[in-house]
Amino acid sequence: MMKSNNSKDMVSRIAKAVAVPVMVWAIMQVIDMVFAGMGVINNSADIKTLFRNLISSLAFALAIGANLNCGRMDLSLGAQMYAGVIFGGNMALMLNVGGIGVLILSMAVGALCGLVTGFIFINLRILPMVLGLGMTLVFECICFAINNQQGVILYGKPGVEILSNITFIIVVTAAIVLFAYYFFQLSGYGFKYRAIQGSQKLASDAGINIYSNCVICYVIAGTLAACAGVFITIYQGNLTPVLGMSSNGRVFSNMFPMVLGTWIGGLCHNREGGILMGAVTVNIIILGLTKLGLSNSVQNVIIYALFLTFVVYNTNRSKIEYYKARKARVAQARKMMAQRAA
Repeated sequence: MMKSNNSKDMVSRIAKAVAVPVMVWAIMQVIDMVFAGMGVINNSADIKTLFRNLISSLAFALAIGANLNCGRMDLSLGAQMYAGVIFGGNMALMLNVGGIGVLILSMAVGALCGLVTGFIFINLRILPMVLGLGMTLVFECICFAINNQQGVILYGKPGVEILSNITFIIVVTAAIVLFAYYFFQLSGYGFKYRAIQGSQKLASDAGINIYSNCVICYVIAGTLAACAGVFITIYQGNLTPVLGMSSNGRVFSNMFPMVLGTWIGGLCHNREGGILMGAVTVNIIILGLTKLGLSNSVQNVIIYALFLTFVVYNTNRSKIEYYKARKARVAQARKMMAQRAA
């Protein structure tokens, strides 16, 4: 009986998680068929595009959420992505270690960038957003100064084609989700991480080292950001360094999958799985908008408008539920009064 209930609960959670992207796909499918005469996904190229964008959105959303769930908004993640891919990618190309080497070395440099940022944070106690802006400028200038300002070029390089292989992308996506789920939910670190989410003071009083936990969180975020950057770069062919905090655009463009995924995770009681479904949902919307022939600027306006609408709804959801319950109570009271009067 217990196993049966657990199985039903598991099926219910999976259904709730999958329902959101399926509903969004159905809506975009109807819109594209009416206005463009084609569906959201028509051929293998669309599937490849969806998976390529999915893994970068997923990894970046997990990177943002790692610190944000503990009250730290790290705006330097975009610059850490650039530093990880440019330094790690060029080292891998010089060592001729192929696409897997590019991914591993880029993630290693991203982890180092996260380590530096986290170490500065716990020692100087600068506000996380202010520190993020400062580190963004530092990392951007460093990336701009190396390799004759060319960044990293992966297009046409031997051995990197595995990064475009759908099977490899699916394997890495599954590995990221499983690692994040184990690390933040099942491991000893995850227990301390969730305790700090509740109250840093109580966690510290209980003997948890909140500073080492914070640094590890920054390291994981930097690693995931660099992983996302590798797949962005292989899709574009190259990654050119930017200045003036332009790298922050990568952070804000992946806030929607993170926020939506956190909400879905609340429905299915699995934050990492929810963020995966959130990334799938947002990328289905983007793919559907592309089929309509809309420019990137118009797509961004629509995506950010949907993001703002969702944030407003999610923030005021408790008020909406309160007014619904109040309306039901008033209706019930009137019904009872009418019955007594009769």
